[in-house]
Amino acid sequence: MSASFLPSALLTSHSDSPVLCVVGAGPTAIGVLERLIANAPELAGGRRLQVHLVDPFPPGGGRVWRAEQPDLLWANSLVGDITVLPDPSVVTDGPVGEGTTLWQWVKDVGRARPDDDPIGREARRLRPASFPSRPLVNAYLRWVLDQVVAAAAPWADVHLHATRAVDVATGANGTRVRLADGRELEADAVLLAQGHLDARPSAEERLLGAAATRRGLTYLPTAYTADVDLSALAPGEDVLVRGAGLAFVDLAVLLTSGRGGRFTRGDDGRLRYVPSGREPVLHVGSRRGVPYRAKLAYPWAGPPVPLRFFTPEAVEAAFGTDRPLSLRTDLAPLIARELGWAHYTELFRAAPERTALGWAEFAERYLAATDRAAERALVAEAVPEPADRFDLDALDRPLAGRRFPGPEALQEELRRHIRADLDRSADPAHSSDAAVFAALLQCHGTIAGLVTARRLTPRSEAEDLSGLWMNLFSYLASGPPGPRLEELLALSEAGVVRFLGADVEVVLDEDDGSFRARSASCPGEVRARALVEARVPAPDVTATPDPVLTGLLLRGEAAERVLPDPSLEGGVRSTGKLDVDPSLRLVTAVGAVHPRVFAVGFWTAGAQVAAFARPRTNAPFFRQNDGLARELWRTLPAALVERADAVAGAA
Repeated sequence: MSASFLPSALLTSHSDSPVLCVVGAGPTAIGVLERLIANAPELAGGRRLQVHLVDPFPPGGGRVWRAEQPDLLWANSLVGDITVLPDPSVVTDGPVGEGTTLWQWVKDVGRARPDDDPIGREARRLRPASFPSRPLVNAYLRWVLDQVVAAAAPWADVHLHATRAVDVATGANGTRVRLADGRELEADAVLLAQGHLDARPSAEERLLGAAATRRGLTYLPTAYTADVDLSALAPGEDVLVRGAGLAFVDLAVLLTSGRGGRFTRGDDGRLRYVPSGREPVLHVGSRRGVPYRAKLAYPWAGPPVPLRFFTPEAVEAAFGTDRPLSLRTDLAPLIARELGWAHYTELFRAAPERTALGWAEFAERYLAATDRAAERALVAEAVPEPADRFDLDALDRPLAGRRFPGPEALQEELRRHIRADLDRSADPAHSSDAAVFAALLQCHGTIAGLVTARRLTPRSEAEDLSGLWMNLFSYLASGPPGPRLEELLALSEAGVVRFLGADVEVVLDEDDGSFRARSASCPGEVRARALVEARVPAPDVTATPDPVLTGLLLRGEAAERVLPDPSLEGGVRSTGKLDVDPSLRLVTAVGAVHPRVFAVGFWTAGAQVAAFARPRTNAPFFRQNDGLARELWRTLPAALVERADAVAGAA
């Protein structure tokens, strides 16, 4: 691998080589580096690029996908659905190759690892419809990085720095990146790609934490679950958990299997949990009150249904080119109609025997329907079985308006709900769900374009994007592996997990010295002396302890994106995200575009693009990386000239 650790105190660049420093060496950094090298023959201009990757975690996986975490923790995508390399489906200005998917790597590389290598043993067990461990995904990512660095040899040198960046500052002589080990890097451009950012507790969490400390209670605020110290949660202790998504699934795994519990399968095929005696009792609730939908457990050949109602052209035709758009009122109805169209297109294609009309008639009347009532009447006529109908409201809020006589009735209903979800997610007869999943991914691309074009209203950009949209997207398209839900069902039957229901409210009763939880789903309340926020922190760049962002913000070289909103007292709405322009350059405190520093990630105001992609889907991840790489190639030569002039002037 053409990489090195550079020991000198001050690392100066070659005078005739442009220098890029990437803060972070995870999947996003790999993706951008791959695109830089792919575009080099066209854009390098004969100059050799120096790339510095800075990350305290081993390169490739970064923090989230690092190898040093339990293999009990899995990815929530099938082996056959993961790639970080573009394939011929990707439409970009730069060239693309065939791309090696995770499944191809498992077959060709992973299975060839030694017998005593746990990654090799796992690879030999995996199939395309298996869910891989995070350490195995890490091995794939490191292999991809090795391949990209090898491919870079004619065009670039890649240097790895196993430390943390603590400051990025631009002065008259260029940009310098200061490292935690005391070294400094001179750079012509810097890309911030840190991935998951820590966050200081919110004001509400600080107040709750302080009150909990006064009463001797345990309170664990939002954090990346794999990094949380769970030792304060005692065996047999009642623990309230807010959040029923992926963070909760990781929490349940670490507190059960991670504490020595095990699962067995009986002669009847049912999974059962055998406790170790070290588990707490988890009382889990959320706004929706049910776990995220299981990831589909079967491969689907497709083809995906092309978008019809939520393309950029359709949005422009419906609303024009200038008016700010509300995700909640303008776009949500189009998205719901788009998902329904995908569902019925696949249902009529794959299972026409379960329909009562011909596709041509149904499609014509669906397109002509002017309101939800007409659409529902058409569906009732054309699709006899309710299980074959698409009802986004019922799917999104299965407990809405339902109240159970007591906690045990609620437990039985949640178990029934999970069993039904598991059965459906494993049954290709319901391939319409796969079509909806593919449509969600395409809708996400349309929304990413609207974000980049600054078409959303202040409320939608600040709240609905990460709230309404990402919550729905994650619930339907980014849920846990089916085996994890089957384990959750067994944990419920063993009494280790108890469901609180929907619209859960938790208060701290200082007089009583306990947390109290109640929900809209059943009467009564649960009291406990421990509360865990099983959620990933919301982006808030003003509250992150990341020293690079803190320094940039304090000096005014970066700014949080805030939006004018006359409807609010004060007239502005905070987003919590780092402001960037459409090319992903930082926007400074005075509204200027930073000439040398770029940023990408969910904590920026750029398009929200996942760092992994499904093969053969022309994923936004690759299109964004290609555009960013080409912009970097355009920036670096000019910056190199400026650096040379500054050095000459100083001499």
